[in-house]
Amino acid sequence: MSYSSFDPRVAIREQIGTERYVNGDDVYTITVKDKYDDNVYIPLLLPGEIRTGVLNPMPFIEMTLVTVGAEAHNVGGDVRYTTAYIDFNVYYSNTDNINPTLFGKKVADCVVNLVTNNRQSVTGSYFMEVINDGREILETDDDGKIIAFHRVVEVKINNYS
Repeated sequence: MSYSSFDPRVAIREQIGTERYVNGDDVYTITVKDKYDDNVYIPLLLPGEIRTGVLNPMPFIEMTLVTVGAEAHNVGGDVRYTTAYIDFNVYYSNTDNINPTLFGKKVADCVVNLVTNNRQSVTGSYFMEVINDGREILETDDDGKIIAFHRVVEVKINNYS
């Protein structure tokens, strides 16, 4: 019997995102309003889509696979229960249309709502839930100046295979 690893990130972004052409690329996005009530389309990207070459324009969300645990659920080991933890790393900067105090919460609220509303409809997953939606990190340069705001939403996904 052969087994495959459990990485639901692509299925999740295709389920919760909307496909759009943003910054010259065809990507899946979520949409939030800026402080002028205009739509901001935030790409949902995997690390390999971000960390090659020049950093993507902000805001964007990096979906990182933190860990995947698996355990056999029968004597033969052909039924496996897997749990994946994914961080939605939201990166944004302080610009004219983005209030950094409020924007991170708006994006986190949007991710929480999309995950909650789609918790049982992601292909290849049994169930997903938000386990933390409030961790904030300030990305600074060598002089301690803030260069980006970073908010993390952690999601747990369960699967039987």
